[in-house]
Amino acid sequence: MTPAHPTLPIAGPRRTRRELRRRLGAHRVRLAAALLTLLSGTAVTLATPAILGGIVDAVTEQAGRGRLTALGVALLLVAATGAALAHAGGRMLVTVVQDVLAALREDVFETAIHLPVATLESSDSSDVVSRVTRDVEAISEAASDVLPDITNAGFTIGLSLVGLAVLDPRLALAGLVCLPVHILATRQFLARSHVVYGDIRRLESARGQSVIEAVHGAETIRTYRTQDLHLGELSGRGELAIERQRDGVRLRNRFTGLLNAAEFIGLAAVLLCGYALLGSGAITLGAATAAALYFHRLFGPVGALLGSLDDVQRATVGLARLIGITDLGRDREEADGRGGADGRHKTDGPRETDGRDETDGPRETDGRDETDGPRETDGRDETDGPRETDGRDETDGPARAPYRPEIEVKGVSFSYDGSRPALSDVSLRVPAGGSLALVGASGSGKTTLARLIAGLGEPSQGRITIGDGIAPTGRYLVTQEVHLFGGTLADNLRLARPTATDDELRDALREVGADWALGPESGLDTVLGPGGTLLDDGSVQHLALARVLLADPPVAVLDEATAESGPQARNLLRAALERVTRDRTSVIVAHRLEQARAADRVVVLARGRVAEQGTHSELLARHGAYAALWHAYTATAPPS
Repeated sequence: MTPAHPTLPIAGPRRTRRELRRRLGAHRVRLAAALLTLLSGTAVTLATPAILGGIVDAVTEQAGRGRLTALGVALLLVAATGAALAHAGGRMLVTVVQDVLAALREDVFETAIHLPVATLESSDSSDVVSRVTRDVEAISEAASDVLPDITNAGFTIGLSLVGLAVLDPRLALAGLVCLPVHILATRQFLARSHVVYGDIRRLESARGQSVIEAVHGAETIRTYRTQDLHLGELSGRGELAIERQRDGVRLRNRFTGLLNAAEFIGLAAVLLCGYALLGSGAITLGAATAAALYFHRLFGPVGALLGSLDDVQRATVGLARLIGITDLGRDREEADGRGGADGRHKTDGPRETDGRDETDGPRETDGRDETDGPRETDGRDETDGPRETDGRDETDGPARAPYRPEIEVKGVSFSYDGSRPALSDVSLRVPAGGSLALVGASGSGKTTLARLIAGLGEPSQGRITIGDGIAPTGRYLVTQEVHLFGGTLADNLRLARPTATDDELRDALREVGADWALGPESGLDTVLGPGGTLLDDGSVQHLALARVLLADPPVAVLDEATAESGPQARNLLRAALERVTRDRTSVIVAHRLEQARAADRVVVLARGRVAEQGTHSELLARHGAYAALWHAYTATAPPS
């Protein structure tokens, strides 16, 4: 079984409580109003046992019908008023908590999409998914169903004990006999449940990761006939999760059994104490009845309060996992505040970044680790689209000359796992407005270097400098991974620039040669994806290149951006690639060597190191690794 990846951070109990208090404190007035309403409803219903005791006394004393009628009407009014206040208070409380939860969800999503891809990839992809689905669901259920109940239960327990003490303090003391059993049950449950539920979440995440990996790699699995291996891995992870869930069930059953025992002990103690006090004439039969009813009234609230600890623990675990993600965003903001303003990546205190320069638009990104193989996506983690990054104001004023920064990679080394180097002491330079092609075998470090240049990750050693640190330094990454977003053609294009007009969208399509998207049977309003028009991979890559023109970044990093094209689309995409790299500094991971021939410079990587670099002609003249690749690619014999 493959080892599970480490999970993203989880906030500690103290940090979780502090964050919860902070978020609830922002709604303190509404929260106080909700709690006061609930307390009022509980206080009103506190009169019910006393009224029932009065009815018993009225019957034993053979009081008139008028007294019994008045007590009956009072009982109805108390019940109706208490129910109305409890309902109103519960709704108010749920509204406040759901607002807090909605803000937390938004913060988690905002943080996740702005985190560096390397940070997210340090964990299973299902870890983030489980946090924003299962954990949010657990918190939402606790907030909507459990929190009002346990708030009412807490008030009911406190006021009922007050009622017992008012009747006779000895009755209250008798009821407290069950308290040690409750304390024992609660301590045992809390001591283990947090760990058990945390394990369950992690094991479910690992099981989900097995499913995700199997679905994404289904074709490869079938090709190598490793279905049994992957099914065994899924089965093993599933069995671990189920066994831990059984531990949770056993824990809850023991907890419930102790609660039932405590209720029996407490009620027996109150009845015996009431019988003794009644025999001595210290209380009336109605008071003894009211005492029994007060304590019996505690059964439901105590059971709800302690029984809800199961849901509260699950919600607490989920809350800690969500806050763990938001804290990553907070750490990133603090790092950004400490960062320099020279526009460079530094190895002494890197900034947490979402794979793009903070001042510019996002890049097309594949969101994958080179060593794990690609995922089918050219998307990026961004929702509000990029800004123009060519050194001019997008909205007013005359257009300036395009900003084309120089790229300098100096002594860069990088490792994904901290032990095996993916890059070792790589140095190169891309002149302003020039193009560089990265060439090498699979696993040579091409994609890793491209990702670092694009800003998706920080070098372990060395430095990558983009531009002079004064003008904007936007970078945009387009990969071989293709993804068609649900929506119209215009929606897919406006991911790069939400403010683009229809004419600008059409111009971008025409410039990259995607006239097929503007034919009689298509257009900007054409719905793409499931339920609409499905495009082949080459067409989706065509749209990704059109988005580059709309984003208009000074630096374009193209990681085999035409790899998925078929023979018919190959020439179209080649022309589109030439248009995209024009007037901007570009780095191209070349999967076809004619792309390297067209570049200003070529760097050949081998095992994470620079093996050769120079122009196409210079490298051919050296008769080295590049020349061997070229002659093999073109099926030509090297000159004698």
